[in-house]
Amino acid sequence: MHEVTIAGLRERLRARASTRLHEPGTRSAAVLVTLAGADGDLSLVCFERTHEVAEHKGEICFPGGSVELADADAIDAALREAHEELGLPRDQVDVLGTLDDVHTSVSNYVITPVVGHLTHLPALVPDPLEVARPVVVALAELMKPGVEGVEWREWRGVQRKIYYYPVAGGRIWGATARIVHNLLAVWRR
Repeated sequence: MHEVTIAGLRERLRARASTRLHEPGTRSAAVLVTLAGADGDLSLVCFERTHEVAEHKGEICFPGGSVELADADAIDAALREAHEELGLPRDQVDVLGTLDDVHTSVSNYVITPVVGHLTHLPALVPDPLEVARPVVVALAELMKPGVEGVEWREWRGVQRKIYYYPVAGGRIWGATARIVHNLLAVWRR
């Protein structure tokens, strides 16, 4: 595994200009890409969505959602949503920076991924309406050779490259997998 520290990741994120997308007719959203633990023993905090939610039923995702009028910015929205969905204490999250925006074709969101760090994983308090189960994945597992998969799917006549990662009895795919792929690209740079 590439031995990049949280401090090194912060510097890499700050040294690069994240791509912000401004697609007409899209909705703005933000997710919190939470790394929990100490250098060398980091995990990503995700969850599997319930089948009661309006969109992306049963998918493994990062905590997040729409940027609301009351939110100061995408960072504020990501922290608010992570607290609402998993009980992550926003005052304990060290925001490291942002990754490139990701557009979701199906639900028509432009998602700003906010990367944060928690020195330890607190007891999670899942929102039962949105969270079927928390999914905490060791970063080292995602970085192993051959773990990342790629397939091609057609959407409205266009072939698209889809990343996926098998995890905890499911798989991360779609926009969440693109965010993981982008995080690992910055990590490995």
